[in-house]
Amino acid sequence: MSPNKWNPYVLMRNEETASFFKDHFTQEGRKPLFILAKGFDVRMNIVISKLIECCPDVDLECLLIEFDEGPNSSSHKYKSLVDENIQELTTLLSNKTLVRRSVALLGGTGKNQKRVGDRNAAGIIHSYDEISKYTDIVVDISALPRGIYFSLIGKILSLVETKESPINLFVSVAENAAIDIKTKEFGADDDLNYLHGFGGRIELSSEIEEPVIWFPILGEGKVEHFRKAYNHIMSQNRPYEICPILPFPAKNPRRVDALIVEYHSLLFDELGIEAKSIMYVPEQNPFEAYIRLNNAIKNYNLSLKPLKGCKAVASTFSSKLLSIGTLLTAYELREEIGVGVLNVDSEGYIIDDIEGVKNLKNQSELFLSWLTGQPYQKPDQKSE
Repeated sequence: MSPNKWNPYVLMRNEETASFFKDHFTQEGRKPLFILAKGFDVRMNIVISKLIECCPDVDLECLLIEFDEGPNSSSHKYKSLVDENIQELTTLLSNKTLVRRSVALLGGTGKNQKRVGDRNAAGIIHSYDEISKYTDIVVDISALPRGIYFSLIGKILSLVETKESPINLFVSVAENAAIDIKTKEFGADDDLNYLHGFGGRIELSSEIEEPVIWFPILGEGKVEHFRKAYNHIMSQNRPYEICPILPFPAKNPRRVDALIVEYHSLLFDELGIEAKSIMYVPEQNPFEAYIRLNNAIKNYNLSLKPLKGCKAVASTFSSKLLSIGTLLTAYELREEIGVGVLNVDSEGYIIDDIEGVKNLKNQSELFLSWLTGQPYQKPDQKSE
């Protein structure tokens, strides 16, 4: 098998991230672009707050992505939270540059309305010339929808990684499982799609000749999403095998047991999945998740060579941190094998206890994944 692109890797968390910010962004000549989303999530400004706290004089430009979700979006009821976040951000950036970019999540009208946010996200940055002046790009996904940040990060990767001295690209996220539990998603959207740039060539064929292996990463409250994704794949081609992925080890040692109970009827009774098909990935290490998923897909493809190899589909019903591992796998294997990322959006969100969520904000953990740039350059490429 070919070596994994991101092995070894660079992952920082909490105080490691703060120390890195102080060491890296105080260097002379640093010009970072920080990308984040306008939203109601109380974690929206955690990463940029930490960066400015550590490096108050950094020559920072901020790109704020604003979503047009349509008049019927359930997010409108949390406008007060959005306003608080924006007020905090503008205060933080009082002497910095802030650029706003609007992205429509829906296109068409009535029955013809479709989700187009992922395709529009890929157009936020059109060419390398638009980002060539920056030494570093940080994409903070704390308040970004999955469909948006997959396509955005995939586009940036495709623009920078082929350069002799790539821009340092980071993905940051403020993780907090307790907030996720209180921010409940309801309903699974019927408009399923393979995310733009991550179709794995599956979406281009109505009849897939190669066996299809599906890797769903399980998370709480997503049985309906799982079922809709399964039915979508079935409508194209019956999966050769389903390999559910569970987060383990996890901060809550009983989380895996609870997930198995929640999905037991669907996985074992309805779909007849065998226990040996279940995979485990560390809950808080996206790179280890990437390595295990990457190797599993390569192994399946090798063993199925007599059947022309395989196609793989990945779906993330779990945390944003783990979804980074899915993104990296799909990006790396897009040409060699073809990995489609099948996304199932929710119809909306309900926050049970807004004040309780606010009180949990400071318990969030900060993670920084370094994807391109200095650590991955060959010795003769690194500057003196």
